[in-house]
Amino acid sequence: MELHETRSFLISGIAVLLCLCFSLSVKAGERYTDNSVLSKGNWVKIQIEQDGIYKLTYSELKKMGFDDPSKVAVYGYGGWPLEEDFTKPYVDDLPAVPVLRKDDYILFYGRGTTKWEAQIRNENFTHTNNPYSVYGYYFLTDGAEVKVPEQIKYDRTTSERIETFDDYLLHEKELVSINLSGRRLFEKLSQSAQTFNDFGNPETLGIVEGEIYVDCRFVPLTTTSEAQGEITLSFAGNKLYNGNTSLQSGTYTKGKDMELAQKYEYKAGDHLSVKLEYKKSQQPSTDGYVDYIRLNVKRQLKTYNEPYTFFRSFKSRNHISRFVIEGANSACMVMDITDPANCKIIETELTGSTMSFTIPESNSLREFVLIRTDRTDFPVPVSKGAVECRNLHGWSNKDMIIISPSTLRKEAERLKEAHETQDGLRVEVVTPEEIYNEFSSGTPDATAYRRFMKMLYDKAASKEDRPKYLLLFGDGAYDNRFVTESWSKMSDKERENFLLTFQSENSLDEKSYVTDDYFGFLDDASNGKSVESCPVDIGIGRFPIRSVSDARKIVNKVIRYMNNEELGIWKNETCFVADDGSNADKVKKQANDHMKYANGAAQTVEEKAPDVLASRLFFDNYAKDYSSSNSYSVVTDEMNKKLREGLMLINYTGHGNTTSWSDENVLTLPMIDKFSYPKLPLWITATCDFCRFDALATSAGESIFLNEKSGGIALYTTVRVAYGSENDRINNSFLEKLFDQSMYPALGDVVRSVKADNKSLRSKNLNFTFIGDPALKLALPSHKIRINTINGKDAVQNSTNFRAYDEVTVEGEILAPDNSIIDNFNGKLEVKVMDSKIEITTRNNFRNDTAFKYMDYKNLVYKGSTQVQNGKFSFSFYVPGNISYSGKAGKMILYASDSEQKIEAKGNFTNYKVQGTSDDPLDDHEGPEIVKLYLNDSTFVSGDKVNTTPFFYAQLWDQTGVDITEGGVGHDVMLMIDNKPFTSYNLNSYYDNIFGRKGEGEVRFGIPQLSAGMHEAVFKVWDVMGNPTTYTFRFEVDESLKPFITNIVATPTPAKGNVEFHLTHNRPESQMKVGIMVYDIAGRLHWKHEETGSSELFKDYVIDWDLRNNSGSHVRPGVYIYRAAISTNNSKEATEAKKMIILW
Repeated sequence: MELHETRSFLISGIAVLLCLCFSLSVKAGERYTDNSVLSKGNWVKIQIEQDGIYKLTYSELKKMGFDDPSKVAVYGYGGWPLEEDFTKPYVDDLPAVPVLRKDDYILFYGRGTTKWEAQIRNENFTHTNNPYSVYGYYFLTDGAEVKVPEQIKYDRTTSERIETFDDYLLHEKELVSINLSGRRLFEKLSQSAQTFNDFGNPETLGIVEGEIYVDCRFVPLTTTSEAQGEITLSFAGNKLYNGNTSLQSGTYTKGKDMELAQKYEYKAGDHLSVKLEYKKSQQPSTDGYVDYIRLNVKRQLKTYNEPYTFFRSFKSRNHISRFVIEGANSACMVMDITDPANCKIIETELTGSTMSFTIPESNSLREFVLIRTDRTDFPVPVSKGAVECRNLHGWSNKDMIIISPSTLRKEAERLKEAHETQDGLRVEVVTPEEIYNEFSSGTPDATAYRRFMKMLYDKAASKEDRPKYLLLFGDGAYDNRFVTESWSKMSDKERENFLLTFQSENSLDEKSYVTDDYFGFLDDASNGKSVESCPVDIGIGRFPIRSVSDARKIVNKVIRYMNNEELGIWKNETCFVADDGSNADKVKKQANDHMKYANGAAQTVEEKAPDVLASRLFFDNYAKDYSSSNSYSVVTDEMNKKLREGLMLINYTGHGNTTSWSDENVLTLPMIDKFSYPKLPLWITATCDFCRFDALATSAGESIFLNEKSGGIALYTTVRVAYGSENDRINNSFLEKLFDQSMYPALGDVVRSVKADNKSLRSKNLNFTFIGDPALKLALPSHKIRINTINGKDAVQNSTNFRAYDEVTVEGEILAPDNSIIDNFNGKLEVKVMDSKIEITTRNNFRNDTAFKYMDYKNLVYKGSTQVQNGKFSFSFYVPGNISYSGKAGKMILYASDSEQKIEAKGNFTNYKVQGTSDDPLDDHEGPEIVKLYLNDSTFVSGDKVNTTPFFYAQLWDQTGVDITEGGVGHDVMLMIDNKPFTSYNLNSYYDNIFGRKGEGEVRFGIPQLSAGMHEAVFKVWDVMGNPTTYTFRFEVDESLKPFITNIVATPTPAKGNVEFHLTHNRPESQMKVGIMVYDIAGRLHWKHEETGSSELFKDYVIDWDLRNNSGSHVRPGVYIYRAAISTNNSKEATEAKKMIILW
């Protein structure tokens, strides 16, 4: 029960919180002090739990480090939630609190975290809990102004005599979030007829006869089927309310509010008890929740068995009033606390045991406290320790702010340095505690983040100096206070790594949301607007990390991406994935909508970024296996293949949840955990709930981002329910901004622009969040590639026919962004030559709409690479016979890189048609030569033992090249195992030409899991001229076969600062468990690291170590032994050990 705990309230129209309120007419930057009071001096932070008069003795102050307690002052304003409407009065920095000083102690009025507001019209009180903190905070110092209460005396005149006061009692237990969303928390009924008796004894409380206002909010759970709920409210054994409500609602509505407010005529002897009885479909039920039960009562104005009593009276408004207090003595005093920063001691009269005072007529409701200084049981604040001096108020002209828990600050500082060095940004890292101290009286409050950012926005010397990016460097929770049954189990150490989230007041249905956008409402134009209508003024991202280990991995991942270590034509590749619908869509006949939206998004990319290939991966193109939980496993395989090859962007439209895409489970958490591809795409997901970063369990979207070496570099994704047509508009808007050819904006700029430009979708936009670094730019090439000639003819002036069996020679050059020739560019060019677009008709698996039709580039004519010398290149290829002969234009995409100068270029070419047959084809009747073929490593011979997922490698040569088209005449590159269809694999897309070696290429393929025992495999390949080659071999699968470590090297050595372990093995592209252990010469273990991943063929598996032991301390210099251990699936473990030297 809460009784006498929160006795202050907000009076409409009064400038509360005083002192440093600023009008909107003041110049923006002048609203703030240049230096916080916390910028110098000795400061100690103290914690309080509820409204009260708090006592600190001189001995306690000395223990806190104050040599002269008589000089100690109190600053702050406690734990009320900050105003979210920035047109309302605002306290900048920390105001001084009036202190009552006695011989050896001080008293001060402190506010807790429950804010009571007077409803003048109804003459009752309502309350709001701070959704971010269960404690309020103040600060002590001995080096600043000591403020004392002003003493006032009012003349006694004819007045209204007041002998009772208005008060409130509260029952509220915040234990459960019904919807796992929103700021409101509830208490579940434990019985269908439950009585609440914790309001106290009416005689002890001095309740007087008369009207009691019973105010209850009850939430019955809703259902998608037809049902009725009946609720009965009783007080003191008397029925006050009985009513029915329909419980039928939509899928995403979890409950509905029922406001039960009734008046009761209280009589002496009545108990303060409230009973709720609930029935569902006429049967007793506990499927209901209590939000709160409030009692507005009148009490006798007298001293009680407590050190202080808060009181006020609606009767005193607009009258000269005389308050009469019984049971008083000379140790009693009255303080007016209506304005907490300017408390006033009122001169009173004491006649016997009756104390009285008069106040003048006032339109406002005034708040008082009776203090009994002869009592010794005043509550005592809890010391939270010394506060390091900081001066955030002195900051200005910052490009980027990283809010990081102190535990993760070291890693945030590394990211700050990377942006300063590589991007020239002005970046600062700040802890949430530092923000709270200067912007919310030390009390956790999400609005403090926004207040801090607004100060930087307002104080900027110019628009260019305003903050551009905010990175929230920590995970979030829908329960910001960790008070619910599920979140309260989390340890304090784990909680330290969380940052606050802004949750909606709505906590029951699909309109409930969490949004980081709130922290970016900075312009004065946003003031007074609802969250749903405010534009966002900065780019905001979040790292949903929960540990130092997570932080280190993700910062490493982002810095690797910034260093642009993965080059290749994958930067010209995107993929658009579309659901075929669900059972709900089958009813609504909307199964094609997802494909329609995804195809439109792909077309947006094709129009805005012609250098990019936008492939479509639609579920309905494939047969559905209803016997499997992953009924579109072939879609999963195709998507994984594309991710391994590399995508700059992957975009999904369809159904989803926190653990998977679609009810067919095309993408699931276990799949994501096994991702090991190194080329990191941006993920855009127009689906529901995919990245609920504020949930207790880690979502699929978060897992993509948190994957240390794979997954994705960032996500623009949804955290709540999302709807198709709105998703489509937001998705297309994001793609248009992302591929703005006039500039390559940082991802945060794209997010800000999308949210600002789609004002009509603001409420839907709130459910999209950006997971990643908002200052990061996609690693897109900045330079251009131009095709000059084809077969010696001007490629622009002459359209060329690509005829079957013809040899085509292409020449071109590399251009700067301004179209000037780069004659010192030396590197590698990669190219894909596509056949013309074809119309594809999906299978219409649901049979509930017309089959969907769309156009896509499906047939690959040629894929290869060549050398670029002095900015110029040339390559040749033979056109295969399996072309479309459509007479329509194809598309060529090109990518080039100069690794020495770190220059990349991209281009496209479409001025050719695919039609006709060569007049003079090459006389070639020999199939491709198989130069090498093995499983796992080159020591393999037919009949050898292999693991359950062996890696297939074949090196080929043919003068005309290998046919990798999808023309449909059976000339595919195929690996057939045991002559079974489900172990037969089309390897066309796994073939690549070998750079610099004409006619040579290789096939690399990780074979899916095989059963134990002997197997026979047939490899068949065709050349462009239609000549086949076949090779048969055998192998035995041994489930326990351990891998082989070819080499393990620590570099650099001697090591100083950090070291990389490079592991070479014979399990390329297999999922491996890899461990590194470091011991001293005496055999003591100093560091142990284990992870799951894979490495590509001919590439080492690399693990970084910062030379810190498992406790976080730097290891001492000396000689150490490092040991590697690897295993796959259920195999035995392979180990190898070597020595290394470590320096300081």
